[in-house]
Amino acid sequence: MGRITIFCVNECNFCRQTKAALTAQNVPFVEINVEMYPEKRKDMQSLTGQLTVPQVFFNEKHVGGAKETLEILEEWDLETKSKYCPDRNVREHYIRMVGEQGEPADKRLSIPKPKSSPSSETESANVSSSRTRDLFKVDDKHWTTLEFTETLMQNMPRETLSYWGSHYFNTFKGCDGVTALQKTFELKSRDEAAQLGQTLQRKQYIHHVTKDHPFGDNSYYYRLQPFHTPNVLNTFRVWTDEVDEPLNVIHRLAKLWSKLEARHLNSDGMVDHSHIRVDPYYWKFEEEVCELQGVRMAQLDDNARKAFVINVYNLVIRYASVKVGVPASAATRSVFFDQVCVNIEGADFSLNDLEHGILRANTRHPFQISKSFGMTSSKQSLALTKLDPRVHFALNCGARSCPPIKKYTSANIDEELEVSAQAFCEQDDNVEVDMVDGTLTLSKIFCWYSSDFGSEIPGVVAGFLSGKKKENLESLIDGGNLKVKYFDYDWSTNDVSNLTFERSEIRSRCIVGGKAPTDKYRMPK
Repeated sequence: MGRITIFCVNECNFCRQTKAALTAQNVPFVEINVEMYPEKRKDMQSLTGQLTVPQVFFNEKHVGGAKETLEILEEWDLETKSKYCPDRNVREHYIRMVGEQGEPADKRLSIPKPKSSPSSETESANVSSSRTRDLFKVDDKHWTTLEFTETLMQNMPRETLSYWGSHYFNTFKGCDGVTALQKTFELKSRDEAAQLGQTLQRKQYIHHVTKDHPFGDNSYYYRLQPFHTPNVLNTFRVWTDEVDEPLNVIHRLAKLWSKLEARHLNSDGMVDHSHIRVDPYYWKFEEEVCELQGVRMAQLDDNARKAFVINVYNLVIRYASVKVGVPASAATRSVFFDQVCVNIEGADFSLNDLEHGILRANTRHPFQISKSFGMTSSKQSLALTKLDPRVHFALNCGARSCPPIKKYTSANIDEELEVSAQAFCEQDDNVEVDMVDGTLTLSKIFCWYSSDFGSEIPGVVAGFLSGKKKENLESLIDGGNLKVKYFDYDWSTNDVSNLTFERSEIRSRCIVGGKAPTDKYRMPK
């Protein structure tokens, strides 16, 4: 029996859209994940001459990528509505055109067998388990850290309180906290509730807003841990459990987030952020991403650190987009990348710290005056020893014009980055060679980071190309009349129901006149 075969990767929006379109028309398909089975990427390339995904086959016929597949489905849909077509719907059309044919004989299109013993670094995550072991006891009831934090978030008061000209957000007075604790846990007295609050403060579930006063039945201001440092994403709890190897941690977290996104795809294959925010899996992720607090990045060599930080950056972007929103202007993008942080090894790293401080070997941001890590910064030792410009083809900041998200490993990081660079430059949306006009049009990434790629950017780009496109570009370079232009950068996203990021969302306090954060971050009851 014939079939549709899709070469794909997990986090590719075009792959998702293609599969969603087929599913919507009740058309079956099988997929070959070249991220899970990297040896199949060579098969895909030999069959298509392409490195980008998805690549779609109707039996042994290569039909192209997402665009071509969607066009065929649209054509089939129109044909079934014609009175001359014997098929009543697209599925019947598929059965006649594809399904009734013989199964592909080309071994390169064979479905790989599941791997029985994956390496520790690439092992599939068990999203139904938890790495947290800490239990909290009130009277005779035991709570996991997640359960207890959920209960506190649902029942403790939250308001904006003022003191000496400053607003403190998401806070409560000690006396109000005592009232809430007594009611929530059905305690006999306010003294018992105050003692519970003091225990919670010692265990870092509750903090005084300026860390000056112990908890009590008083008028001082306190705040729950998940709201204490809103600019640091992974602070739902303070991590006190065991910590796995860095790449195991980030791959497991990426697996959990990927499952979360897969649960909330709309009919067009786009991720619906509004549904993610109320999914119990999201709160499981909120707790487990706190394990990064204990990861020891300093122990990693350059290759492992490069792979780790690329994976962290790509995950944190998606996490931040759901938790604090997507920036909608150049001004808010600057704040987003400068001030939204993730805690790793007990230190807070902004997205710019990860990209420009570590991955670009502490090279100055093209639009900033100083480097991410100053001479006295302890983070300076974490910067890679050498800048690899191919990291620009691996980082995805959430915009449509960004490279697709892939998983990177320490053992194969060089090969993986080379494939990412070739796949990025292969796409005409990123690199276009016009022989008639003698023009090379490039992604804005090559303009912004021209110093990373060197003075002869056309030659660098040619090194990532193959086939006719490479020959054409080399011909223009040799002719000496090559003109270089740049595409506009598309900052829109491939997701729906996005929150809009505002600077106020990551403030714990501000001077009088500042805008209070909205109530985006709330545990559903």
